[in-house]
Amino acid sequence: MYLWDLVGQDTSAGSLCSGLGDDLAAITRAVEPLLAERAGCAARIVEVVPLMSVLHLDAVHVPTGREWLGRRDGHGGAHWEARHRSAGPGAACCLPPAAAAAAGVTARATAGGTGAIAG
Repeated sequence: MYLWDLVGQDTSAGSLCSGLGDDLAAITRAVEPLLAERAGCAARIVEVVPLMSVLHLDAVHVPTGREWLGRRDGHGGAHWEARHRSAGPGAACCLPPAAAAAAGVTARATAGGTGAIAG
């Protein structure tokens, strides 16, 4: 599974849009036009695996360490850079509330401050 988000010029404003999907190629094809049309400045896709949270017995999305950073290129398209970050079970991801609602899940914070995603 993959969590993705698109940010604008002002990164302090948060994500312009985000989502959850299971097809990396489809996500990149959907995000590239947004980058090319200058709707967003950069996109990040993070590979995650669903695991059970021991705090709430809900599913959380834990990064595997694989991620891709997409930026506009000079030819009206997008350039993707594959990156690897160290990841562990303590690094659970959550969707912003609007994206979670669109994906049919609810997001809430757990006691440890990480997000949990429940279906």
